[in-house]
Amino acid sequence: MFHRRPPRRRLAPSWALHEVLTTLAGSPYEPLHNAPLDKLTHKTLFLIAAASARRRSCLHALTLQRGFTRFEPGGVRLLPDPHFLPKNQSVTFTPNEIFLPSLSQASSIAEDKRWCPVRALKWYIERTKQLRTSDRLFILPRSPYTPASKDTISRWMADLIRAHTQPGEPVRAHDVRGHATSRAWFRGVPLEDIMKAAAWKTPSSFVACYLTNTPATEGDFARAALGPPPARSSTHRQGSCVTNA
Repeated sequence: MFHRRPPRRRLAPSWALHEVLTTLAGSPYEPLHNAPLDKLTHKTLFLIAAASARRRSCLHALTLQRGFTRFEPGGVRLLPDPHFLPKNQSVTFTPNEIFLPSLSQASSIAEDKRWCPVRALKWYIERTKQLRTSDRLFILPRSPYTPASKDTISRWMADLIRAHTQPGEPVRAHDVRGHATSRAWFRGVPLEDIMKAAAWKTPSSFVACYLTNTPATEGDFARAALGPPPARSSTHRQGSCVTNA
């Protein structure tokens, strides 16, 4: 059956990541101190998803347990719940922790801070501090503020994407993973760094299932995935977004 009806993969994306990011940089998502909690939640989730290129199961497992969300001078280090078992974990392969650099510190352009996942995360944690009934990072933005399910996390991301697609176009939250990694690849981020960030064992996972014909002018990996198109560079800069430290 596989050979008679092989799976088909869209090579050209049906939506543009930078368009979603532009939406997240304006009202009602900005300024953050005025953003409704649901909008702040959705923005924080999407920025972390694009900057880390991790699956929804990993995003769902992110936790505020002591030592699992660590803010550092250059960014934030995130580890999922210790009971979380990644899809591709094996005896010889365990996905790395997530390190997200702070765009607010890395860029001299004031507007870049609107795409900074570290900034959004700090605001989100502060806003939800007195509402929480769980250590899970992402919670429902309304009473009783219980942890968001994996399906809810997918729906939040899909809703943001849907506003930038043609009617009837299929929308998958998982496509954020392919868009972010493709942008990084076309901006010259080494394949090894992309594999570490997205927690892939082999390059074939990226090439066969995720690589899309994303214009090279769109970004750089997480700093590129989340900011305005930077100048083309042939070398990989240390601390490029979505690279695990």
